[in-house]
Amino acid sequence: MEEGLRKEVEKNFLQTFSIIKEILDKELSGLDGRDIDQGVKIVVEQQDLYEDWIENIETAPLPEIEAIEQIPHTDGTHLKIVYTLPTQEAKHIRKIKVKSNGKVDIHNYIITEREINNRIHPIKIEYDTYGNLIFIIE
Repeated sequence: MEEGLRKEVEKNFLQTFSIIKEILDKELSGLDGRDIDQGVKIVVEQQDLYEDWIENIETAPLPEIEAIEQIPHTDGTHLKIVYTLPTQEAKHIRKIKVKSNGKVDIHNYIITEREINNRIHPIKIEYDTYGNLIFIIE
């Protein structure tokens, strides 16, 4: 990817992520730390984030191919491709699965981490078709 385009994609991603990060920090401040050790899923209605998510996450070109894998199945070979945009604060990941019947599944999400109770917890951030921002704390 051309460097100027990469910087533009990263800038747009970080703008959207800064909004998401504020929501995440607010939600984390209200959690009991003991609950987090078993894993937590937080769902926050954020319909006003829809356009930003589509433009800067779902349809953004990603600069790095992290993995390409052929997976043998009983119905034929499936293909999995993982594109990423790593930054200091978070990593944007797009997984594309192409099944042998031609069906294509695309899944976009963000991975970040936070220190909670003196432990680093990875946090997966998704956005569903109903306008919900989903934080999965592992």
